[in-house]
Amino acid sequence: MAALLTVVPCLPVMAKAQSTPGCEPCHGEIEFLRQHVSTLEEAQALLAPAGVLAASAHGELGCADCHVGLRRYPHGDAPPPTPCAACHEESRGRWAVGLHALDEAAACADCHGVHDVLTRDELGTPEGMRHVRQACRSCHFEASAAAAEPHRGSISCVGCHDAHATLASDDEEARTHVLNQAETCGACHQDASISWRSDAHGGAVPRLVHPAEERPREAARVEPPACSACHGAHGILARSDTLFVESMVLRCSECHEPYAESFADSYHGQAHGLGSVTVASCQDCHGSHGIYAEADARSMVGEARLLETCQSCHPDATAGFALFQPHADHNDREKYPYVYWSYHLMTALLIGVFTVFGAHTFFWLVRLGFDALRGNPQGAGHDAGD
Repeated sequence: MAALLTVVPCLPVMAKAQSTPGCEPCHGEIEFLRQHVSTLEEAQALLAPAGVLAASAHGELGCADCHVGLRRYPHGDAPPPTPCAACHEESRGRWAVGLHALDEAAACADCHGVHDVLTRDELGTPEGMRHVRQACRSCHFEASAAAAEPHRGSISCVGCHDAHATLASDDEEARTHVLNQAETCGACHQDASISWRSDAHGGAVPRLVHPAEERPREAARVEPPACSACHGAHGILARSDTLFVESMVLRCSECHEPYAESFADSYHGQAHGLGSVTVASCQDCHGSHGIYAEADARSMVGEARLLETCQSCHPDATAGFALFQPHADHNDREKYPYVYWSYHLMTALLIGVFTVFGAHTFFWLVRLGFDALRGNPQGAGHDAGD
């Protein structure tokens, strides 16, 4: 993402060059510049009104502080501007290790601007965040935030991606890597980060990222259960959003496939499949961040808290009500014998009833066909004793 967060004026501020007033007559007038270049775009690149520079983070500098050797007109072969690293050495060092430094995919001016450089405080305003997103979107248009995303008005790209040392998300040094998401997201979502670190998902992430050599990676086909695995990376939805509620069962099933199948067979799962967003789904019973194994006393589905969990939707629920097994496997006779026999006996009864009455209906239709061929009224042969 764009390296925009740490725009700091040079500490040893150079004396303001006397050439600035002389630059304004030419570089402050677009029509004049247009007469001396081939295209409008070239003219706009040379346009630098004194007021724009004075209002920027470089307002204490003059033109010649960056553009040295241009004190006379015509300029001739203009030397390149003074590198930004002359003042921003630390930022330049961090930028050099990031993806933006590869073939100078994004240099300082691509993100910070040339003359209208914003200060760090200005980049934190809504207008500044829009500027950041627009700069990032010029290259990363597929990562644009959705209009309804809760981060859209409160955080920009550099809130998650390092402002200068921008690394790929699969790099373990990246702030967006699954091993670092708790710290990155936790800067704003502290309570969620703390509870996640101690739960089943938080403990599983390091093992899935660095699996033991003697066993295959258990979840190689899915993203380890860090923040982005459930919430997404750019298309993040608010918890109250219907699409978020609908997507949670699908996201959980990527790792917990057997439980997803048994959930689909339950009343909750069938109602969810029909489009209900009020029926309980995974996070309603197991929690969102403080998720623990059933044997753990802190678990919402453990013996100590199960009735309380059920009563959050069913306030009149009793201890017997909480005996319901939402993930019972009707094919596991040893673990769920009552469910197994109930399912198979009822299935056999249902098939038997349909078989008997289906055969009865078939033969009845055959007899009606014979009666019609013989010209008898429907059922007349039976009434006459034929």
